[in-house]
Amino acid sequence: MRSWALLASLLLLAACGGRGCGDPELIPSVGEVGPALSYEQPPADSPGTLLELGPHLWEATFKKQGDAAGIHAGKVAVSRLVWAELDYYEFQEFGEEDLLFEERRVGPSLYRRTSGDTRFGEFPGLPGETLILQRSLGAWRAVISPYGDHVAYLRGEDTTIDGRSVRVYSLGLTPQVAPTSDGALSLEAAANLAGLAITPVELSGSLYVDVETGNRLLAEVEGSFVPRRIVGNTDPSDAIHFTYRESRSASQLAATILAPPAEQVRSSDASRKGLPRRAKTRPTPGAP
Repeated sequence: MRSWALLASLLLLAACGGRGCGDPELIPSVGEVGPALSYEQPPADSPGTLLELGPHLWEATFKKQGDAAGIHAGKVAVSRLVWAELDYYEFQEFGEEDLLFEERRVGPSLYRRTSGDTRFGEFPGLPGETLILQRSLGAWRAVISPYGDHVAYLRGEDTTIDGRSVRVYSLGLTPQVAPTSDGALSLEAAANLAGLAITPVELSGSLYVDVETGNRLLAEVEGSFVPRRIVGNTDPSDAIHFTYRESRSASQLAATILAPPAEQVRSSDASRKGLPRRAKTRPTPGAP
């Protein structure tokens, strides 16, 4: 990715770049990281600030290569949100090929289905809710959160995307220093102290944040990690690799979100019949 050259020169992580490395306990060289470097946290996520973008398209692709032992399966997931305005949107999730989930909000009505072969169920929607925006923000958090405080954001030169000014960050792994000395910690020891569920191996990427609203307009990240040992399970020694990309493109033209055709929607009576209900009881005549 574009940030590799910068991250390599900073020596944020001294790790072998692939599988089959003879020594998984490589130690980052903290002393070689220049004193002029400073880490900067990008703005916090907020569904409220996303409303300031107006109509926009959000797309995300996540690819994970599982371990050789097959304990952690590989995965491909694609998500897409067309946001027209509050209470009007279309959200879809796909696997490698098939539609796995779809939700449409058209005014007071919410339509959902769990595959492209099923009909929509119709439900009442709460006015003004932003849960679907929160869901789109959660995709990035799910990718980054396993690394905890090991994620480093290095500020680069500002640029523009689609005519909007953006702050640019390069992603990497912070050097982990022992709290009682100037020495560096091994990756495993640092993960133990941080209480992480994984041992980070690699992380690199780029982040482009809209200056006006503080939202991610583009994010690209790839990395690898080794799952930690847990009770009843021994994780394989080879790392799990992943790539993730998301973009949020603002549009000046409001999208038109339409309700599904009537033949694709289950009747409200059929929807209610499908829900489990507690059996009603009525006292028999003469019962105390």
